[in-house]
Amino acid sequence: MSKSHWSTTADQQFADSPVGQQVLHLLQQGSRSQRQLSGHILRDPVYAATHGIEDLAASTGISASTISRYVKDLGFSGFADFRAHLADAVHALIGPVSKIGEHFESADTGGSTTAESLAAAVEQLQALRDPGFATAVAEVRQHIAEARQVWVMGFGLSAHLAAMLAMGLQPYRDAVNTVVDMGGSEVAAARLANIGADDLVIAITFPRYSADLARLAEYAGQRSARVVGITDSRAAPISVHCDHLLLASAGHPVLSASCLPGLAVIEALVSDYILSDPANVERSARLATVMAHYLSAPR
Repeated sequence: MSKSHWSTTADQQFADSPVGQQVLHLLQQGSRSQRQLSGHILRDPVYAATHGIEDLAASTGISASTISRYVKDLGFSGFADFRAHLADAVHALIGPVSKIGEHFESADTGGSTTAESLAAAVEQLQALRDPGFATAVAEVRQHIAEARQVWVMGFGLSAHLAAMLAMGLQPYRDAVNTVVDMGGSEVAAARLANIGADDLVIAITFPRYSADLARLAEYAGQRSARVVGITDSRAAPISVHCDHLLLASAGHPVLSASCLPGLAVIEALVSDYILSDPANVERSARLATVMAHYLSAPR
């Protein structure tokens, strides 16, 4: 049983399962080691369900004795009992996801980093074809349409993803704003000072996660704004502050995270929004007319 066969919808459904809810509780309320273990399990429940306590200790850097106490705090008699419940949840949730992961596992990549990187990208993009993901995108698209203002934010590399989302939406609706620009976190916080209940915040974060983004998302929620997170896992720090999550696994064999899954989510969301309103045909024509003066004709 491989993580490569785990869909984005299954990731969210696992977090909603009884054992997943117990793990989520310790992610939010537990000690530092409990939060670390919970994050690891939520990111890769398949690994935790199919490996022993010593393997989990080695992969997390947390001692086996601490893991034993962790599972007992969850209400299980021991690690074997915990792993059995994990295995039941994993087995029940894995669906007919593409076998492309098996193809790359068996293919001879010759140890090429390029091949490994491309294989990971294809696998993650394929997982986004899950029907549950399309439903989640449609829900967020509706919230974009209904919002008074849309605020898009991301720090680090995610700032570029946020800019792409804002630029994609701006020709088709008013009041799409980027929160993070020149001036850093203080200026970003000032931009959100007057946010309210009719506003939508779309917060984008992938490893390495921004602590400032989580704080700003929390503030937006306190102001009764709706918060959508685009991230890689329910274990991401921002998830507890979000009303909705669009999840895209973003692991990479070399980098801290891949930008491609996040970009794919953004392109899907913008495309869905554009095609949701027939009036966008006229807006698209107007955009083409304006841009024609600044583009070079093909030779």
